[in-house]
Amino acid sequence: MRRFVSFGPAFVVLLAVLATLVAAPVIVRRASIAQTQARVTLAQQTLDEDDFLERLDRAMTTLAEAVTPSVVHVDVRGGRVGASGSGWIYDTDGHIVTNAHVVRGSREVGVQFSSGRRTSARIVGMDHFTDIAVLKVDAGSGVIPARRATGIVPRQGQSTFAFGSPFG
Repeated sequence: MRRFVSFGPAFVVLLAVLATLVAAPVIVRRASIAQTQARVTLAQQTLDEDDFLERLDRAMTTLAEAVTPSVVHVDVRGGRVGASGSGWIYDTDGHIVTNAHVVRGSREVGVQFSSGRRTSARIVGMDHFTDIAVLKVDAGSGVIPARRATGIVPRQGQSTFAFGSPFG
């Protein structure tokens, strides 16, 4: 009995430490899973109570509808067999912004509007360093310029969109 008294408290402490080492990670993992599940449930309830996704889809569709008439397909014939790219209408005078690498070395540049109308374009400026070129088409019906930035500096985390050739 004397040995149990002297080893008893040490044995109890050892069992408590072992139980803690085994049980603590399980308890922490279960608490983490429960916390994650609670966040997911709250998020799902918020989505169920709000038409956020429908409003987001509507906003994206509206944005695409607003931008599509300003996006053009650029076809190039030149020293190479041919190249293509996209651009966007800058103003009602018929200026179009595209990439310099698309039109570099070209003999003929053609532009197709989202309406399907095709016309020839001429290069009026090119900067190889920034890879920007400006084309010019005859201003006429179907030349709808893109709405450009408002001057507000975008913040990290805000959404941005890139629109390209509507023809693939």
